[in-house]
Amino acid sequence: MVPSGDSLSETLHGWQVTPPADRSFRQNVWRRIGKQAGVTWPTYLRANGAMVSLASIVMLTAAAYGGRALAHRQTRADRESIVVTYLVGIDPRVQAALRP
Repeated sequence: MVPSGDSLSETLHGWQVTPPADRSFRQNVWRRIGKQAGVTWPTYLRANGAMVSLASIVMLTAAAYGGRALAHRQTRADRESIVVTYLVGIDPRVQAALRP
């Protein structure tokens, strides 16, 4: 409880936390690091198969959608260019309005 006369900043300035020392902290950290160092790629894939599969499906779907959109855009541009070239070849008077 904060005394009514003190401001919040004074109370926070004087507040100190002194957690108890853990003598096995360093050993526990190195033990956890050692566990992670022994993980190989196949072991990781077996342990996280569902997540890896989901990520692969999402990436492949995004790549397919993006490739399809780019292909449609390029097809439209090619079609317009072919039409203009064809019209200019058929009727030279169209050359003034349409240029390939």
